[in-house]
Amino acid sequence: MRKLVVSAIVIGIVSVVMIYLLNSFGGGINVKDMEFFFTRSWWGIIGISLLLISWFTDALNTYLLVKTSKGSITFLQSFKSTIIGNFFSMLTPSSTGGQPMQVVYMNKIGVPPGISTSIMVFKMIAWQGAIEIVAIFELRRAIFLMNSVPAALSLAFIGFVISSFTIAILILFNFNRKVYNTFFSILRKTISLLKFSKKMKPKIDKILNRFDREIENYADSTKYFTKNSYILIIVFFLSIISSVSGLLLVFPAIAAMGLFHNGIQDILDVLAIQSLATLIIYFSPTPGSSGTAEGEFYLFFSAIIPLRYLATITLEWSILRYFIPLFVGFVIVVIESLKGLKIEPKKESDIIKR
Repeated sequence: MRKLVVSAIVIGIVSVVMIYLLNSFGGGINVKDMEFFFTRSWWGIIGISLLLISWFTDALNTYLLVKTSKGSITFLQSFKSTIIGNFFSMLTPSSTGGQPMQVVYMNKIGVPPGISTSIMVFKMIAWQGAIEIVAIFELRRAIFLMNSVPAALSLAFIGFVISSFTIAILILFNFNRKVYNTFFSILRKTISLLKFSKKMKPKIDKILNRFDREIENYADSTKYFTKNSYILIIVFFLSIISSVSGLLLVFPAIAAMGLFHNGIQDILDVLAIQSLATLIIYFSPTPGSSGTAEGEFYLFFSAIIPLRYLATITLEWSILRYFIPLFVGFVIVVIESLKGLKIEPKKESDIIKR
């Protein structure tokens, strides 16, 4: 709870500073334009729809992968998992808290941690890979558009290198048995060191038994993925839809200002810039990349958006990609907590039937 309070305070401070900077030095925020966009414009509805599509396809991926791994889950539970993951991503530096909390939630509804961990790793590979593919296809156009902003291109290159390295590590970890066996073996030996305490020994034995069981679940889950290649293709296709929908959240905000007139080319231009921006935004150190994401977005899109519109569009994008998921996630987490989600996980016999 203390960590959540600290995160909330940091988010509040960063948000206030971000709004102040945008309003004072970023061309000014037009509140009337924002009110019109979110309450009376079809573009606002399109923005919300893109967000829902991104959530829906991500939840569908979770549902398919759990079912492929012989686990038990409903689509509604998958959708809640997506929302909860987004919520905790918004509260943690570099969005690192989302996947672990999804594993916790899925364990509470009956999906073993070994299975849910392999699913989160694979989804991360697919999602990050989808964005990189978009960035590669649009790279030439992005370089042309951002030629006047060399700092943005430098940041994009750093983000691309970090993202590629992350994907390579995750692929090795998820599909190379030697790699994850070595990792889990080191982890197991580390836990075993606690056996020197007579008080801890019974608990450690129990933990190690559970640990061994979850390693087996993890290995079985990755085996199911490799055996069902058609599922992998479907998941990757859905990841492209999910990531592209997320990348296009800014498009309605720009279009609502009447700045676009070239149809498909405008959409491709947004994808070109936003895919590169996302590669570095994702690794920003603040909770949910708040504040730093807006600064990087401002820098990247200054290449195509006039200064007098840039602050307003940046804040509209921030509301769509950050504050709405944060609010919806908070509501879901509170509801699930009130339902007693944290009291008891399902019995092991109900978790998975092989």
